[in-house]
Amino acid sequence: MKKFRDIVRSGEKLQDIADHLLAYIRDRKTVARERLQRRFKLDADELAAALREIGNWGYRLKLSAKDVTFVDAPDLLTATEVGYQLKTRLIGRHIHSYRLVKSTNDLVSQMAESGAPEGSIVTAEQQSQGRGRLGRTWFSPESTGIYVSILLRPHIKPEQAPGLSIMTSLALADTLDPVAPGEVQIKWPNDILIGGKKVCGVLTELSAERHRILHVVVGVGINVNQRAADFPADIKRTATSLRVVTKKKLNRAELLKSFLRNFEREYLDYQKYGLKKSQRRLRKYSSMLGKSVRILSGENVIEGVAVDIDTSGALILYHGGKRIPISAGEVSILKQ
Repeated sequence: MKKFRDIVRSGEKLQDIADHLLAYIRDRKTVARERLQRRFKLDADELAAALREIGNWGYRLKLSAKDVTFVDAPDLLTATEVGYQLKTRLIGRHIHSYRLVKSTNDLVSQMAESGAPEGSIVTAEQQSQGRGRLGRTWFSPESTGIYVSILLRPHIKPEQAPGLSIMTSLALADTLDPVAPGEVQIKWPNDILIGGKKVCGVLTELSAERHRILHVVVGVGINVNQRAADFPADIKRTATSLRVVTKKKLNRAELLKSFLRNFEREYLDYQKYGLKKSQRRLRKYSSMLGKSVRILSGENVIEGVAVDIDTSGALILYHGGKRIPISAGEVSILKQ
């Protein structure tokens, strides 16, 4: 390993060595200063500079004359924090984190056009113009939610792309079910509900040629640590957060890592099998199967009973004695 002063001279930054140092300390909890200096080929002043940098990032270390002990991490969705022990093969191998952006989806779209690798993600502490489906905004206050977008370059046909929203919703439901057991529901095609209120949303944006997908951007918003009073008046009755539901704050980075692992598993399966392996879980989580619904799709309105979700992600509606697949639309449940 190069000496610290050589790393700086070669154009690499203090942050690089501090990042490796942090992971090493974190894995071992307590490490002797002498061992750190020997392992990273640092003198005492260079080690002190790297430890100060780690402290500047918001990490708490207990420092003694002999040892360095990891205490805790900040509640931030930084590349360092999200990438630590993520252990995915594809999703999140390239992480770009920001304090404030207009939209994480916009940034990933720009990265896709510039040739960024599949699985790249953008996280943000806050969005000023977060987007939901149908031109709606996504409430994105600072340091309370998870706002992440994922770049995909799937080997599927363009007509299979709508199923990616359902696939993502399923990964979200599996992620949140341990947090609120038995309460998580999927509102087709891309909302996650707890207690009938929205806690997550998915926005997929497709770039394709006639017979080929160029890339897909999957944007996810999760309401994690907002209090009930934090929500604006126009969504207060329809939105909730995990903190409201569980009555406790959650670690956002750990929750995001759990989602990224689940997402990768679902995505790899989807490219091979579509939603064939997911039917049982989709039916388990569905908020509308067996209920009378109204679907607005473009200028068309159709009512019927939601009876299934097929292997492409289409909602199957029983209407006029026929089973009709609906691939996209705005759904509302009719009062019984």
